[in-house]
Amino acid sequence: MLALCDLIVDRILCSDGYGLVVEALQKCWEWIQSKSIDADQLYFYLENVDEKDIMTYMQLEKNENNKAVWMCIANTLAYIIRAAYQYAEETYMPQTIECVDNETIESFYLNLHKLFVDDDVSDRLLDYMVMNDSEQKSVDILFIKQFVKDAM
Repeated sequence: MLALCDLIVDRILCSDGYGLVVEALQKCWEWIQSKSIDADQLYFYLENVDEKDIMTYMQLEKNENNKAVWMCIANTLAYIIRAAYQYAEETYMPQTIECVDNETIESFYLNLHKLFVDDDVSDRLLDYMVMNDSEQKSVDILFIKQFVKDAM
């Protein structure tokens, strides 16, 4: 999901909050690679009291295609934040993160599909991930990036 966000994030280049999104995605990659980012730090990008967060910018977005990008990013960040809290064996998680489940992933792919409505790239990608992720728990990120680039 994170690799796909890297491929679609530039679609919101002119949106308020773009810099925040880029930083949040970078921090997610850091967490995946080294687990050096705290779950609370990641959560701050998704929701915070200053309302300078992904959820707020997503709600303010008026363009429907851009909204789909924001949803993909929010779903991805929430999924990674949940993994970070679980990795840290935290007993408390923010309510938004407690609600993360398979429907979060389904929402990601439904919104991704909206971005590629004229072709079947998201369907083919989902089929690939379902076939290849059942046992391994990881998918070849470079393959996914190339797959989407070729399909675009």
